[in-house]
Amino acid sequence: MSRLRFAFTLIELLVVIAIIAILAAILFPVFAQAREKARSASCLSNLRQYALATLAYVQDYDETFPQSVYSMDRAILMPGTGDRVFTAYDATMPYVKNVDIMVCPSHRPGIDFVAILQTLGLRGSGNFRYSSYALNFAVFQDPALPPGLFDADPVVSLGAIGEPANTTMFYDSTFVPFGGTPIDPICRAPSGPFGWDNFPAHPRHSDGFNVNFVDGHAKYYSRRGNIPGTSLTSSGTVPTYTLPCDLSGIPGGTPDT
Repeated sequence: MSRLRFAFTLIELLVVIAIIAILAAILFPVFAQAREKARSASCLSNLRQYALATLAYVQDYDETFPQSVYSMDRAILMPGTGDRVFTAYDATMPYVKNVDIMVCPSHRPGIDFVAILQTLGLRGSGNFRYSSYALNFAVFQDPALPPGLFDADPVVSLGAIGEPANTTMFYDSTFVPFGGTPIDPICRAPSGPFGWDNFPAHPRHSDGFNVNFVDGHAKYYSRRGNIPGTSLTSSGTVPTYTLPCDLSGIPGGTPDT
């Protein structure tokens, strides 16, 4: 007695494989987008926590923001001296308590601040090395940098910020060295080794980035988005911020600071 045996033909197998390949091609980008949205949400949460930690520091220090950088070894920070550098990141760290929130899940390990300082003949504090977020150089001033401006370039108080909801603090960023390629065609090349123009916004989340503000909130912006606020220059009134090139400045004050 013979038995009937059923099996797939080669054509049927090829059709099944083709269907699986088509489904994979459709679903993999969807999974990737979902994963990136989750990372962006985690990054935004990091920046909200970072804003609250920074404001806790400000409340404890006479409503004054920390300096961006200063020397741990002398009064004036001078490149090439090998001095240890204490930054706004170091100042707020006791309030952050978890260095993981300094790194965006889509940007690991982050900007290597120790390596950047080494190119300037300086050293890190030893408290941290990486962060995915740059700071607003106008809010976190640097009065002890050469030529030692001090009172001519004072630290910023909370009361001096007229539009806290429109004044940036930290944001998704990357480092563009002097002579490097700008992050966007509308951006100018950096003019020096370490300034606001070396740290543009980095559109790593679906062509956009996250920003936190002096009032404590954080928000997502598209690459060419707009943050309200204007500043007065010798040429007239201009937008304080130009996304994604420039997120430093205080509305009502001097842009590109």
